[in-house]
Amino acid sequence: MLRRYLLALLLVLSSLSATAQKERHFTFHYSFTVKNVTAGDHVRVWIPLAYSDGSQDVKILSQAGDLPLKQVRQSEYGNQVFYAEAAKADKGEYKFSVDYDVVRHEHVVLVEGKPVPDLKPASAPKVELARFVEADRLVPVTGLPAQLAAEQTKGATTQLEKAKDIYEYVFRTMKYDKTGTGWGHGDTLWACDSKHGNCTDFAEDSCPFPDWIPVARRQNIRRNPGLPLLGRVLPQ
Repeated sequence: MLRRYLLALLLVLSSLSATAQKERHFTFHYSFTVKNVTAGDHVRVWIPLAYSDGSQDVKILSQAGDLPLKQVRQSEYGNQVFYAEAAKADKGEYKFSVDYDVVRHEHVVLVEGKPVPDLKPASAPKVELARFVEADRLVPVTGLPAQLAAEQTKGATTQLEKAKDIYEYVFRTMKYDKTGTGWGHGDTLWACDSKHGNCTDFAEDSCPFPDWIPVARRQNIRRNPGLPLLGRVLPQ
């Protein structure tokens, strides 16, 4: 009898373990402060919002701010954001926060370095996909990025191989370092030259690194945009 009970318990625990690996539940609290505001200045604040998709279910539990928050949808890429505005600032800093309830679902793309069978890439309108490989004001796709693209993907034949080579190159050469000046703008050429920066330089527009964007675009590699939990933050 005891053996049957233990066996049944083991089966239940195994099932729970498998389920836990397929799905995980989180609550997140995001908060920030806009500082050094000059009295009388026009203040405008945009807060990118997390979104639900095939890999996650997102619910906004609460939002708060020193200014009224309005949820809006941006026309070009469909980003959802909270927007706040003060025609004339009456304080030196403004605080905001958003609380999320998120259920993440397992999304397997590679197994032992190889794409899973019957993998279907995320779909997007052709116009949107084409936009992802175009240049931006601070993200050129010619010159140095084109040179790096050719050098770092030499010998690679598939887009997956090229993407991995580019990622490994940036991982080897870039350093998270906020010393000096020039960091924090997502400037590709500056990042390629200085090889350091903050999260804006490393993850500008949600891509792994700013110099990853044009190098990858040069190889016609389109990354599915959007931080998994921070929403769709697409090219400027």
